[in-house]
Amino acid sequence: MNSWRNTYRRFGAAALIVLTVAACGASNSTWRPPAQGSGAVSTPAASAAHVALPDASGAKASEGPRSTAAAATVDQITADYTYKSELITPLAHLYGKFLDDFVIVTVANGSTAPVKVIVASEITGYTDKASDTVTVAAGGSEEVRQNPSLSSTAIDGLSTQHQADLHVTVSYIDTGVAKIVLDQTSQTLVTSRRDFPWAISGFTQQESFNLVAAMITPNDPGVEALIGAARHYDPSGSMVSGYDSADDYNGSVWQRLSDIWQAETTDYSLAYVSTTVSFAAGQSQRIRLPSEVLDQGNGNCIETVLLYASAAEALGMDAALILIPGHAYVGISVDKTDQNYYFIETTMIGQATFAEATKEGLKEWNDAASHMKAGEQDYGWVDVPTARKNGIIPIPWH
Repeated sequence: MNSWRNTYRRFGAAALIVLTVAACGASNSTWRPPAQGSGAVSTPAASAAHVALPDASGAKASEGPRSTAAAATVDQITADYTYKSELITPLAHLYGKFLDDFVIVTVANGSTAPVKVIVASEITGYTDKASDTVTVAAGGSEEVRQNPSLSSTAIDGLSTQHQADLHVTVSYIDTGVAKIVLDQTSQTLVTSRRDFPWAISGFTQQESFNLVAAMITPNDPGVEALIGAARHYDPSGSMVSGYDSADDYNGSVWQRLSDIWQAETTDYSLAYVSTTVSFAAGQSQRIRLPSEVLDQGNGNCIETVLLYASAAEALGMDAALILIPGHAYVGISVDKTDQNYYFIETTMIGQATFAEATKEGLKEWNDAASHMKAGEQDYGWVDVPTARKNGIIPIPWH
């Protein structure tokens, strides 16, 4: 287990390009449908790899250089700040947790008495205002870390990246009156909600992989509508949540996953397309969120995987994303023990039955399992329940 967790290395640029821009392949072959439940296979113990958390000191990985604003001094109170020159929208809610704090303000008190200081920051038109009040001891200094919250309305409108103003103010209280020490505006880039960075400086490859769980959106209204459509294909006429038998003995998991496949095929006419172009700087990939895939009726490999994982999670099932060089597919646990999975090749949507897609997924897993267990470069297993437990929650879109 430890070798699995520790053997991942960071992307090299060439390896990353192979992973993120290679077209996902889908087969047009057909197979005899397997017997119910035969898509399950035991996975190595390493499949339950944990997200690497910050150490006990609370230190966070630094994902690139920070910009520094000019210092200002009033009445022996000096303030300056550093900030991120880019806000990664799909991961904006993870700043201060998995990503370094967006704004770090340092206030030094050169006077002979303690002083109460108010620090505020916001990205104008995109975030709520973050505000903290601290007392700085005489001759001392305080560091204030802030992460202005990107509003869901702003996220909805960020289909492309935008330059924006980061506004930071620092004031201190003098006999009940606030006096401004620093009032500055700096430029930052707010990325598109669709641009996901596969490589983040300071993160291992697996840590970067794990962050894609933020783009699995089980509570999105579009995903809920998909489940509503899927229930019409279930013999019971309803969609239950969670697990009710070991090893999917009664076929409930298989049936519900098949219902989702049928709804995607019939109600949404979903089809696979290869669309990987990104206009963002750095090593990122343009990925549409599940609702966008449903609205547009098509998706590439990672997009259809995120959609399927979203529906499964909404139904109380445990999902895993399997990443291999140039491709991704999904695994859904057959019960709560998370040892046996149905592997689904989601790019076959609209061209094959669910049974055929699981047979191909199982074949792909059999090919990848040894590479995965060995912790080879560009192979990754993202366990969604573990990601959620460790704080990688869905992007707050809609």
